Amino acid sequence: MTDFTRQQREMICASDPDDLTGEEGCGVELISGAHYAIAKSLERRGYGNVQGPGGPLPGMYWNNSTGLIARQDILDGDA
Repeated sequence: MTDFTRQQREMICASDPDDLTGEEGCGVELISGAHYAIAKSLERRGYGNVQGPGGPLPGMYWNNSTGLIARQDILDGDA
């Protein structure tokens, strides 16, 4: 797998899949500029998608299928 910073690992693990499809699930609310920067770095590397910020809602980070694989690898200790 690839090297992630501690903050990237935390964000990938916080965006977990749902228990029905295993694909879509809980996104991570981007509550600071630092969170947004971490999310954008993961998006650039192909591990997820950033939505927003827009309107009254903050931005959100969501793992894509590659991010979910990386999440499982992190949880299994392979990354």
